[in-house]
Amino acid sequence: MKQTTSLLLLLSFFFFLVPHLIFSQLNKSLPVLDKTKSYPSKKLEFKTEIKYVPLETSNDVLLGEQCKLNYVSAEKFLLIDKMLGDVFIFNNEGKIYSNFNQKGGLGYSQITFVAYDEKRKELFILDQIKKKIFVFSENGVLLRSYKTPPKTFIAAIFNFNDNTLLAFDENIAGSDVPVKPYLFIAKSDGEVTGYVNIIAKKVNPMFMEEDLGKNNSMGYTFMHSGIPDNCKFGNDFILFNRSMDTTYLLNQDKILIPLFTQTPSVYSEHPTATSVGMVTDRFLKICVSSYDIKEAVKIMKAGKNWKPKFRHFILDIESGKFFEDPDKGELTINNVDTPKNQDYRVMQAVNLVKANQEGYLKGELKKVATKLDIGDNPVIRVRIIQ
Repeated sequence: MKQTTSLLLLLSFFFFLVPHLIFSQLNKSLPVLDKTKSYPSKKLEFKTEIKYVPLETSNDVLLGEQCKLNYVSAEKFLLIDKMLGDVFIFNNEGKIYSNFNQKGGLGYSQITFVAYDEKRKELFILDQIKKKIFVFSENGVLLRSYKTPPKTFIAAIFNFNDNTLLAFDENIAGSDVPVKPYLFIAKSDGEVTGYVNIIAKKVNPMFMEEDLGKNNSMGYTFMHSGIPDNCKFGNDFILFNRSMDTTYLLNQDKILIPLFTQTPSVYSEHPTATSVGMVTDRFLKICVSSYDIKEAVKIMKAGKNWKPKFRHFILDIESGKFFEDPDKGELTINNVDTPKNQDYRVMQAVNLVKANQEGYLKGELKKVATKLDIGDNPVIRVRIIQ
């Protein structure tokens, strides 16, 4: 693509976000988040538009408590239950558009991740157990399937463009050799079509096995430690994971822009990892999570659950300065393919009914809750940041 076109696309990103980033990279060094340091507190005030969308409830459309929001557009909400295998698509008024479950048999054994191509009406379901990607119509008709690329452990897939998926490859056992964790996969047949120009020096493990002797061992997994990986806002991606010091922005032209880096390194003896949960025109909200495997194993060997500690920061893109986030992650999105400058929350009906009975609700939410029964499907709060 011509340079002029690329610049025009860049200038459109988050209105003035990328110009700030470009000038920052030209005139300043890359912002460095010192995770051991205390920063001044900064409370962000936004003008927001909020609406509540009750999801339709029927005998055939009942969402379990583990059903999570996966995708949002101007027209659709997609929710999935990874363990049960349920897929639900609602329109923007909360009416059911379609739902299916193809778990078992020739279908998937579990849902690891879903990429929704709303334009072509196709859902790409990643099954890590079978190491396959299943492609379904919106009504649950299996269109095709293919193996994930050889010698990869694909942890997530995203709808990149009409022909391509962006995949995140992460070796759960870890690796001491440099790797390229992000690759492009053809939607038609699963063939690798290229790589993002990011090289991780090594891969921090998510699984550890301890030799107990006498042919016995004990395994410890950190795959559900609460540390998110990567996110998508509109057509742009924020790329980060437990094994990268630098967080990047990747746009539709495959232009890669470093946003900030961190110290101490994710490869340090007692590592912490950063993740990004929200992007606005000017600010990034950042979460820092402990990722100390030695500490975690010690706690789990004592028969307790390991819960990582969290700190929350804000990066002012214009100035390159960091701040403590007093709201502790409020207005953040994790693992949802969402439009820019929007925030979502899935609110369980039983909790809303109880809160309304106890007099905690007011305004529009109170009106919505008054019409709910405890067995109804959730309500989605849509908050548009203006």
